[in-house]
Amino acid sequence: MKRQFKRYPCIEGFAEKLVEWIDQQPNGICLRGEGWCQHFNESYEAIAGVGVRESYTSSLLNAATFIESNQDYVFVHLNYDVKNELHGLDSRHSERVSFPQWRIFIPNWIIKVQENHIEIGWMDDTHSSAEADLLIQQISNQKENHQHAVGQKRTQSTWSKEAYLTALKKTLAHIQAGDIYQANICQEFYWEDVALHSAQVFNQGFRTNPNPFSAFYKLDGMHCLCWSPERFLTFNGRKIISQPMKGTSPRGNTEAEDRMNFQSLQRSEKDRRENVMIVDMVRNDLSHFAEKNSVEVSELYKVVTYPKVHQMHSTVTADLKRDVPFFDALLKAFPMGSMTGAPKRRAMEIIEQIEATKRGLFSGTIGLITPDGNADFNVVIRSLLYNESTKSLSCMVGGGITAQSNIEDEFEESLVKFEPIRQLIESLEVQST
Repeated sequence: MKRQFKRYPCIEGFAEKLVEWIDQQPNGICLRGEGWCQHFNESYEAIAGVGVRESYTSSLLNAATFIESNQDYVFVHLNYDVKNELHGLDSRHSERVSFPQWRIFIPNWIIKVQENHIEIGWMDDTHSSAEADLLIQQISNQKENHQHAVGQKRTQSTWSKEAYLTALKKTLAHIQAGDIYQANICQEFYWEDVALHSAQVFNQGFRTNPNPFSAFYKLDGMHCLCWSPERFLTFNGRKIISQPMKGTSPRGNTEAEDRMNFQSLQRSEKDRRENVMIVDMVRNDLSHFAEKNSVEVSELYKVVTYPKVHQMHSTVTADLKRDVPFFDALLKAFPMGSMTGAPKRRAMEIIEQIEATKRGLFSGTIGLITPDGNADFNVVIRSLLYNESTKSLSCMVGGGITAQSNIEDEFEESLVKFEPIRQLIESLEVQST
């Protein structure tokens, strides 16, 4: 059965209204940002999936068969701790916001917001054109909610600065001993007793920080508000694209300072070495399922400017082998090297020893698979995770540690990544309960 689509004229502010409406549903996801699907000859202001038509619940290692047999829009999330199943590892820590380890589902509704029109898609056996008309009316009538949050605004951290620096010293000791070359070490900031209006917070954050792989995701009382600048993997036909990101610098307060920060990142030997280590790991990951001699580095050390930071990234491409399902290739490359280290398995073991909490969905991935078998997956960073039943709100940040790292500078870089989210939380109209 093929999905039916109906087209509607543009409606001002529809993408933000769509997020508001999704926040009122039990399950839904909305991808925003110019990065999504840019290689598929389609361009969206937003693309969303709402409700669950069918959910895959068997072995993750057999999910490729489900995806290929349905030829529909499929949404996916993988927690970082899927590494345990894929690599025979374990995690002893607790986590504050407990998204399921993974989720693969086909939604009831597909909603595309494009430059000149809106499209709504459904299956004839469950919905109708009249219901689509009603849906577009409901979304169009959404009002902006200015009651952002109710609760405590004081930011807490699982680590003091001293504890974070101690963790980095332990990481450097492993590097100096030759156990690893690089590791990404993360810390958690959190808020308790928070009743968050997630849609409004996401929309406000996207206005000020419209990063290319942003996502609003609600799943059974768990919320992910993601403003990610980083792509994990894109599969376009048999072409694979990965864009690992390593190296961060803050935007300057003046044009001259901003230019100086940009150029400093471009020249940074430490950031270049960190970036190329991850590029080499991505090349190795892709080589397991790529056609021989097809893995190439098309961009190296490219610095891109975002509203809040400058970032260094590289681009690695390859051609997928004909007999390899793309989802199997995704699992082979997961978790992404930019959030683990090199060599990957040993880095993950050391990360588990050093970090204080499970990462959960942070440094995992959210992605979309289209009916023609193309797919796009982000890296879940620059994100807020929220559990509405426990009223816990969490944000994790970190950075890559190499032999050239200065631990004070690494601490400051982690704060640069956290700063836009800290500012967003402190801007909310928060009232004590």
